[in-house]
Amino acid sequence: MIYEELRSYAIQDTVDEIIKKYLSNAEPFYQGINNIIYFDGWCDGLGASAVLAAIAEPARSKFDVVIHADCSVWKSRRDMQRRIAKDLKLDRSAMDLFDKQDEEDDFNGLDRGSRAEILEVAKLIFQILDGRRCLMILSNGSDSEVDLAASGIPVFDWRCKVLWTFQGRFRLDPKIRDKVKSAHVFLSVQVIGGLLPLVRQEAAQINHDASSTVIADCWFYMSLLQYKYDNSIGYYQDTHASNYWVCDGIVSGDSAWEIGGQLQEAMRLNYIQNKYLEFIRQTINRQKKKSRWVSITSKNTKVQNIQCVPKETTSYFLTLEKSDHPAILSKHLFGQSSKLRVLSISWCTFNFASPPFICCNNLRFVYIDSCKDEDLEIIGEGHDTEWTFLKSLWVLDIRHTRWDWILSPTKMVLMIELRELNLTDTGAIMSGWCMAKLDITWLCDLRRLRVINSSTFLTTLVEESFMGMHKLELLDLSGNSAMQVLPNLSAAIGLKVLILDGCDGLQHVKPDVMSTSLESFSFDGYGQASRWKNSMQIPEKEVRPSSRYNQELPKVSEISLEGCARLKNVFLRGLPNLEKLNLSETAIETLDLKNLKVENLECLFLIGCENLRRVCWLDAEDPPLRLLCVDTRGKPTRSKLDGDCQRSHSYFQEDYTDVSFYTFDYAFFSDYTHVVATDIRFFRGFHLFGSDFRLYISSTVRIRQLLEIEETENDGSDNELYLIPVVGSSSFPYSDVFEEVSEEGNSEDISKQISNQLLPSKRHIEFSKGGCNWELKSGLEIMISLMNSAQSLHVHDSCSITAANLELQQAKQFKHLRWCRIERCPKIHTAFVAETYHMSPNFFKSLEILWVSHLLAARSIWSRSLSIRKKPFVPFSQSKNKIDRYKNAFSKLQHIHLHACPRLTFVLPWSFPTLDSLETMHITYCGELRQIFPNGDERYWPQLATNIEFPNLRTIHLQELPMLQHICEINMTAPMLETIKLRGCWSLRRLPAIHAGRPQYKPMAVVDCEKDWWDMLQWDGLEASRRLFRPLHSRYYKKTIPRGSLLRFYKSECFRLCLSALEMLREGFAQLSGLRRALKCMWLLHRSAAYQIGVTATLD
Repeated sequence: MIYEELRSYAIQDTVDEIIKKYLSNAEPFYQGINNIIYFDGWCDGLGASAVLAAIAEPARSKFDVVIHADCSVWKSRRDMQRRIAKDLKLDRSAMDLFDKQDEEDDFNGLDRGSRAEILEVAKLIFQILDGRRCLMILSNGSDSEVDLAASGIPVFDWRCKVLWTFQGRFRLDPKIRDKVKSAHVFLSVQVIGGLLPLVRQEAAQINHDASSTVIADCWFYMSLLQYKYDNSIGYYQDTHASNYWVCDGIVSGDSAWEIGGQLQEAMRLNYIQNKYLEFIRQTINRQKKKSRWVSITSKNTKVQNIQCVPKETTSYFLTLEKSDHPAILSKHLFGQSSKLRVLSISWCTFNFASPPFICCNNLRFVYIDSCKDEDLEIIGEGHDTEWTFLKSLWVLDIRHTRWDWILSPTKMVLMIELRELNLTDTGAIMSGWCMAKLDITWLCDLRRLRVINSSTFLTTLVEESFMGMHKLELLDLSGNSAMQVLPNLSAAIGLKVLILDGCDGLQHVKPDVMSTSLESFSFDGYGQASRWKNSMQIPEKEVRPSSRYNQELPKVSEISLEGCARLKNVFLRGLPNLEKLNLSETAIETLDLKNLKVENLECLFLIGCENLRRVCWLDAEDPPLRLLCVDTRGKPTRSKLDGDCQRSHSYFQEDYTDVSFYTFDYAFFSDYTHVVATDIRFFRGFHLFGSDFRLYISSTVRIRQLLEIEETENDGSDNELYLIPVVGSSSFPYSDVFEEVSEEGNSEDISKQISNQLLPSKRHIEFSKGGCNWELKSGLEIMISLMNSAQSLHVHDSCSITAANLELQQAKQFKHLRWCRIERCPKIHTAFVAETYHMSPNFFKSLEILWVSHLLAARSIWSRSLSIRKKPFVPFSQSKNKIDRYKNAFSKLQHIHLHACPRLTFVLPWSFPTLDSLETMHITYCGELRQIFPNGDERYWPQLATNIEFPNLRTIHLQELPMLQHICEINMTAPMLETIKLRGCWSLRRLPAIHAGRPQYKPMAVVDCEKDWWDMLQWDGLEASRRLFRPLHSRYYKKTIPRGSLLRFYKSECFRLCLSALEMLREGFAQLSGLRRALKCMWLLHRSAAYQIGVTATLD
């Protein structure tokens, strides 16, 4: 690295020299030399950002592309790349990649400050800059170097130049040069003239509604305090810098407070180093502000030499030596201070009843720290003196001082303009007024109130003190361990920040005393922060205690912030007695339980948290949650579905209106998880606890209906609850149409009986309408685990899902699943994708019911290439107990129901010798179904059986399956078969063999079918079974019209197409009730016409 020092008097001269000497040569000879230039400015950083900003425009004539990324206020490397992309004017699709990846990282739980560059954007940036002469100008606000190549900048190309600096504006830090490692040239400028022009040029780069002169004065003001206090003033800077500027009059106007706060955030006040303080003092003297801003400390002035405050002084800071007996202030010290606006006094003694600055009628800011009363025995002295300065006071900060005179009712009523009141480690002394009541109701203009470690005042607070504080924005009650009940803040409609750190005696936080405008909330059981900033933020991690400072544990057992719709930032820690936490209907985005240190949290409500992206914890037993309720749908969506069932406690106790949410017995819900989310990415980092969960990825879940099911299950009622619509039930779409066209018989009764069993189990997962991002496969390991644990799965009414298992192929999927229902998903091509993958013997080993309907695109239920690993097989006849029977995949499958899947060609590839538990097959209106159980591919199956036994199969219902050729591709036996109902299955030629192993007491199996189909059956090898079948034909059976006739086709195919059309119309035009009635009439007319034609044909 080459170190060079320039000699320039002004910023423009420095700009010209850098361009001429370092940025004009772009020949190949300089490849890898002088390409990366670091500029350190004057005085280890001052003026660097101003020079870089001034270089950007004139350099455009020498480079094809000039990029200026001002990242002085550092956020992340991705934010830097976004600024580069914005400067290059990338198109909207490229900029959308940032929002998309940010959303992805929100679900992944990645901290915003740790987000790296996006590779796709880097490629686009590189394509634009490749082969072109470019200059990259960067103000790096971080504490380390960044790799610009990762953002797409071709830093190794000789055509590319990089000019950068560290940490932005107003920096005076000699240590920063040690962090510069990869630069080829290190430039700095020797200080020749004064600092004033540099500071003003630097101030001009801050984009705020204030002139550069005003901003420069603010910086010099704080620099003076640094010079006088020798770094001891840092505490005050963080706290009151903006207050100083506004109260002194440096920043003025209607937006003065907002501008002051923005300037404080933009300035790096902690980088003012001692070696440059003499330059700063000289600059202030030249500006003739030495007497206007006065700062006195005991290190540079003796107490007896302190003179009266000059008449022109506007800010006066007096800090004496720490002592048990602080020096006494002269009563005439402020006799001429008619312009004094800012006053700070520390470690002094004066008469509290008649302070020496009582005559300063223009005071705006008063800071009193560690002061004592001149004579405690003089009670009431000066009581009749009028404290007129209180009328104009804006900020009052009292610390470690027992000065209750100023808080007496006669004084509080005068503070009509007070905006900020801070009481830290204060208490009461013997006074001329009663401290039984502290009345702050007069402070109607108060914006910020801090009562820290001052329980004496807090416990005497007048009831309903906050009812009139509509402008209050920040309330800090840290360290008040004696406070047991939180004051009523519901009327503080502007409250944004509430801090309760170290309030160990507080027992609960309820929403009825909380302001709904709250944005940030902090309750740190470890104790209060070491310091605080004058900003609308909760304390940062750096200033919080690392361990518990008090042996007494916080008593709070319940915190409910439900209904605080603006609440985004919540900090909870070290609350071992906290059992119930309710953050419902808030704006929080992430809740990380592993960092909360709430070891005994049992109940967590996050209902109506529309912005919630992630809930995670490392150990499912820490905290030991027993009830978790999450719903990421917004309030309007839930209100539309559930009416007035909107608040979290209504979800789980709608019929318990006489029981308060706060006294509800949560032991009733033993280890229960209830989650409703609209984005599948929400389950990343999600851990289960206990045994019961119900997870819904949908926007249309009706909580009322779920409550009815819960109540019925808990009461043991036998009422029929059709949570899932059943064909023919009142909740099924177009039920009136189906009532008219349904066939006679008991098959629908069987379907209803099966459907009534399809209620959500203790471990239930449901995918339906409103869910999104199904196509994403990364980061779904938790979802795979959840699906593997589920006992019931319902997938319905989704136009995005392409497979019920989301095409996630895992060897042990669904081993606990008892029933599965898939319906009305037009894009599902295969219900369970398992391409060329050897599944575990536990694959669907617990499945009892399979219900699939109205899948317009599905070709199969399981992939044809499905393979199940071999496991020792125990035939049904040889099994000693049920355990032996239930060791294999699908060994518990009892019912198969398939309906209206027009493109389905097969169901399940099967080559094992048996399906032990299958009792019912109900398959209707699947026009292209050719085989139900085809042979598995010999390349994947460990063995191929020659015969499949169905030892418990009792009912087969096959209707309108014109292409069906085989139930099983190989021979099948069903010794317990009782009923076969077939309609429109003209390609089927063989029935199952039932003679082998059939009990003698078993009656004949009834075959309900068309007569001409019965006559065409093939009986080769089934002669012994033929005598066990009893055919049954319809009483209204007429001579069949030739199969090629129009009427025959119309009766079989048109009905199937009509069903499919109805489902498509229901999906897209359900709201058109008139069209629905028209279709019904059309079908009834069709029936009438068909009947008349059939009668005529018979008579002829």
